[in-house]
Amino acid sequence: MSSTVVPLVIAFLGIVGTLVSGLLTQRLAERAKSKELDRSERQRAEERQYETKRAMEEAVRDCYVMLNTAALDYHSELNNFWYALRAGRVTDDLRSRLDDARREHRARYSAAQMRASDDVLAIADDVHRRLSRIYGVLKRLDGGFPPRREGESLEQAHTQIVELWDQLSEMRRIMRQSIGVPADMA
Repeated sequence: MSSTVVPLVIAFLGIVGTLVSGLLTQRLAERAKSKELDRSERQRAEERQYETKRAMEEAVRDCYVMLNTAALDYHSELNNFWYALRAGRVTDDLRSRLDDARREHRARYSAAQMRASDDVLAIADDVHRRLSRIYGVLKRLDGGFPPRREGESLEQAHTQIVELWDQLSEMRRIMRQSIGVPADMA
């Protein structure tokens, strides 16, 4: 090689090296940016998934709170109605309050059927049936109708109202367990 060709080759290699290094730098930057975008998208997807899960858990918790409240109110109205029936002082207002409590409980129970876990739904169903049975007995007694079954009396209705406290407590315990509340928390 001649002395004039060597500097040209060196100059050519320098120019090509400069151009290639620029392209290489650009490709590495694009690759890093692509990785960052992928990581960012994964993080957003994980955050959306977490928020969805949290919203579902909160919706279930709210459903349980409303069902528990409605069941306790219905139970209290049944108890109030029983006392008034025993004393012979049932009023239209008491009838209306009992019917309102019944409707509210049915609405909350229906909502729970769509959200509650199977174990919660099993106990909620039992509570619902017991409340409905007591309601039926009290309403028949209030209307002067004869009992449908053996043992349907004012005294038996009171016994069932008192016994229902255990079922309500059990329902609440299972609900709390279902949403992860430790058993030792009061």
